[in-house]
Amino acid sequence: MIRFDAVTKRYEGTDRAAVTDLSLDVRDGEVCVLIGPSGCGKSTSLRMINRMIDPDSGTVSMDGTDVRDVRPEELRRRVGYAIQGVGLFPHWTVHQNIGVVPWLLKWDQPRIDERIGELLALVGLDPAVYTGKYPDELSGGEAQRVGVARALAADPPVLLMDEPFGAVDPLTRDRLQTEFAAIQHSLRKTVVFVTHDMDEAVRLGDRIAIMREGRLVQYDTPERVLAYPADEFVAGFVGQERALKRLSLAPVREALGPVVDAAGCTATVRADASLREALAKILEYGVEVVSVTDESGVCVGSVSVETIVDRFRRPLT
Repeated sequence: MIRFDAVTKRYEGTDRAAVTDLSLDVRDGEVCVLIGPSGCGKSTSLRMINRMIDPDSGTVSMDGTDVRDVRPEELRRRVGYAIQGVGLFPHWTVHQNIGVVPWLLKWDQPRIDERIGELLALVGLDPAVYTGKYPDELSGGEAQRVGVARALAADPPVLLMDEPFGAVDPLTRDRLQTEFAAIQHSLRKTVVFVTHDMDEAVRLGDRIAIMREGRLVQYDTPERVLAYPADEFVAGFVGQERALKRLSLAPVREALGPVVDAAGCTATVRADASLREALAKILEYGVEVVSVTDESGVCVGSVSVETIVDRFRRPLT
């Protein structure tokens, strides 16, 4: 869906290029997370997709078309954009903010109204309560939800997100990440997501692009980045807890063993939990095995320390 081909961008008056010879593909329906230290070029790369910035050399293409062959305003109406701090129009209602791109695309009003209602429900806001509110009447988390709804309003195939959850408290951030993951599971947009938070990248990304000083250092799945960091910089950036981060990616069902202690099931995890959650429960209860239950609370298997270690040691293909 999106391709960077030998892209370089240098800002006037700077000694080093913001982005140097960047080449990577973003697959249709996947979340590509751009991550790295401040000044590594991740936001510059994102903004070249919707032509807020044009490269000095190389090409950025979308669905096989060089984005420079498309008028910027036309391109941006086909690409959703959500940013840190939201950027809602302060004197417009939630309804007007979400509906701005469909209105520019000349959708009829009943279609716009229906779409706004659908999107507010999708991001967990009651349309009857929120359509008439103004941005200064919203909490930070509510405003971010409206920002995501606005980015999705015209049903764009591509969604660009520049640290969209970076300005909210940790609990709200966790809820927003959970909601975004659920929305993406349902809609399967092609998403380029900028963050400086490795936990967020691992949680939300299908592939992670780690950048340093304008260059791509490693581009791979979260589990492979954690298991096989390309160099010492990547190893240091992903952190000393990368083993635990890997376990958070592995579902319990991958290490499910036979039912044990079916009568009591005192130490339990849900079948949709991760192996990291199972390990935490093992440590909490001081046991070697936890029972796994379905949504009804029925024991369907178990997970042991041994199976967790075996799963962790298994080579990745």
